[in-house]
Amino acid sequence: MSVRLITLTIVGFLLGALAAGGIGVRVIREVRSVDDATSLPPQNIARSGGYHIDPNETLIASTALVPSSVSGDADRVTISYTLNSLAPSMGVEPIVDFLGFGTVETIPNEDLNHVYPRSWVIDTPGGPVEGGPGNESARAVEFETDSAFDIEDIESVRITEALAPFPFAVPVALSVTTPVIEAVPGVSVELLNVSDQGSTTIVQVAIDVVDEAATHVFVAGDGAGWRSAVFEAEGRPRVNLTWAGGALPSDIPLVVSGTEWVTIEGPFTVSLDGVR
Repeated sequence: MSVRLITLTIVGFLLGALAAGGIGVRVIREVRSVDDATSLPPQNIARSGGYHIDPNETLIASTALVPSSVSGDADRVTISYTLNSLAPSMGVEPIVDFLGFGTVETIPNEDLNHVYPRSWVIDTPGGPVEGGPGNESARAVEFETDSAFDIEDIESVRITEALAPFPFAVPVALSVTTPVIEAVPGVSVELLNVSDQGSTTIVQVAIDVVDEAATHVFVAGDGAGWRSAVFEAEGRPRVNLTWAGGALPSDIPLVVSGTEWVTIEGPFTVSLDGVR
């Protein structure tokens, strides 16, 4: 089954709203009108091509990436940045991220990572140098350089891979005849074992993720009769589920849920004019 049920309505805005509308509004604190303070003069409206957060921002989907500092030491250059979402959040439910070993984290909308700028390149006289942040929550990217490198040697900065989060919750039914199902592209689940424990039944499911660094997944029972679902052991992509609803159905109803990071078409050029 490849049906994707997107539960976070912010996703649609992330990839389409700004591109479709082509218009952004920037409000200037100073209103240059003494007669009518409720209206803004035309020069205070920045349409497509203008900035929304900062003159040095890079707009990725509906998130503005703004460099905050650039520094270098003997062997490394670090560019720090902020991510400022322009997407609406009112009325959008918080998402639940699955951290491992049965633990979960509820993430408020204001703390969501709306984009993940995973791969970067700095162009230098000696050629391109690749780098990236440590994870989707990081706000700094590092590049390994030689000791003679100076940050003024940076000719340009590009983000070559940017990702957007797609929360999903997909119902699947595993069975002896259908033990493996791809829930969403790059995420499959497999029925490993069914063990009768008297009044309960333990169902063991394996999770196979193509890009583990960019996908967080959990499997739970779907509907009444299920008691719990926990990771079998720290770091192992297996889940043990407890069924207490009588005879286990031949088609075992489960829900595969989590967050998948998908590519946003790029590349994106980053300006360092405001920080060096």
